[in-house]
Amino acid sequence: MDKPFPPLLPLSEAAAQCVRQSFAQSRLWFLHQLEPARAQHNILIRMVLNGPKLDVHRLKHALDALCVRHPVLRACYRTTQAGPEQWLAARQSIEVNTRDLRHLQTDQQLHVIDQLLHDEQNRPFDLASGPVMRACLLTLGEGAQELIIVIHHIAFDGRSGEILLQDLAHYYATQEPGAALPRRLQYADFAAWEPGYVNAERVNTETAFWRDHLAGMPLQLDFAKRPRPDGGTQAGRHQFMIPPQQVEHLKQASRAQRLPLFVMLTGLFQLWLHYLSGQRRFLIGTDVHGRDLPELQDIFGFFVNQLTLKCELEDDLPLGELLMRTRQTIRLAHAHRQLPFDLLVSQLAPQRKADRSPLFQAKFNYQRDRFSIKALGNARIVHTQVIQNLAGFDLVLDLMHRHDSIEATLEYDRHLFSPDEIERFAHLWQRLLGQFDTQLELPISMLRDRLQSWDDTHLQQQQHTLNNQGRARLGNTRRRAVSL
Repeated sequence: MDKPFPPLLPLSEAAAQCVRQSFAQSRLWFLHQLEPARAQHNILIRMVLNGPKLDVHRLKHALDALCVRHPVLRACYRTTQAGPEQWLAARQSIEVNTRDLRHLQTDQQLHVIDQLLHDEQNRPFDLASGPVMRACLLTLGEGAQELIIVIHHIAFDGRSGEILLQDLAHYYATQEPGAALPRRLQYADFAAWEPGYVNAERVNTETAFWRDHLAGMPLQLDFAKRPRPDGGTQAGRHQFMIPPQQVEHLKQASRAQRLPLFVMLTGLFQLWLHYLSGQRRFLIGTDVHGRDLPELQDIFGFFVNQLTLKCELEDDLPLGELLMRTRQTIRLAHAHRQLPFDLLVSQLAPQRKADRSPLFQAKFNYQRDRFSIKALGNARIVHTQVIQNLAGFDLVLDLMHRHDSIEATLEYDRHLFSPDEIERFAHLWQRLLGQFDTQLELPISMLRDRLQSWDDTHLQQQQHTLNNQGRARLGNTRRRAVSL
């Protein structure tokens, strides 16, 4: 039986000025030290707004107030003899750049925005001196603007995004100064408390489970049909929409199979990866929120842990049975999710590379949209998008359930896949989602053949389209008379 862990209580103001880094933070700090010029853990929050132009001074005040309200936003990082630490800067002033793009045509604006997103995604933060957040406000036209907030993952997760937008709207509207309440729990309190929860006994028990659970499993999932270059991933991104009618179909199939939608989608993700890679045994990852205690729900910071899921697909295994096995696999993994991923990696000791994720190279995430605010000042928020890098993965499929539809983002390493291949893979995934419930009795071997047939048909259609486009371009080419 686990020993009871100590209660989570606020530190004194003096003690909170310098504490250990959490296990999750120390993993990112380690990677940052290896390659400080890389920005693989930058997260972008992109907001499309419609309405009166935001006031830059009010916006900057609101961002600065956030840093006071949530001290982890003004934390700086270092390594001492005692280990990795985070310490609080007295104040942090957040950079807000402005760009006026009203003089550009729409296609030119889109090009500038794409380039800006790329540049901000790849501009590193100085974690040793901070701050870990910056912003850019773009004016596009009458009532049209975009706000882009860039933040380092070491101080941020999905729930923090919800808190950030709520507090940003509040401070923008009220212009109140940020107030860090002395007795309110903050991330530093969690970081100081964490070793009492993840104690040596728990680490030994959980490590023993994972070592036995993952014994004999391949630690690499290789898609590469071409040499894998050194120097890190080169991220590409393909977005597509799962429309409301198909989402409703998935929900009905989920209820019929008595499976959570996440479980069903994870099982289909495994089948899809099996077809793409040819491997029958491999590991995949998924993010878990790491906020198991009620006291952690409203704290701003980085709580996400990565969970390893074991995938084993035999040729004679029916799809319906694969989905049932997936449920058991997820349940078992979640029962042992308390061990921080970096501790698991260090205990199992696979070869570490800064540019490649250990244990698994493909990841699947499914979550519901938690951004509840509808406006910033008098400007209406039309759309919110979260963008982040691959961080050493080969493939990451992120599904965001918004209202009746699901927004899908397939991130990939351009060294391994071409955009045309990824477009094909996304089409195949959608085809699988639309027809899997009629094929639950089919074994994996037959499903693999069916996926191959769908893929071949799509390739033929792509080639036919390209041929038609080529003939059309040729027919529209004016023939020039040649004078002799």
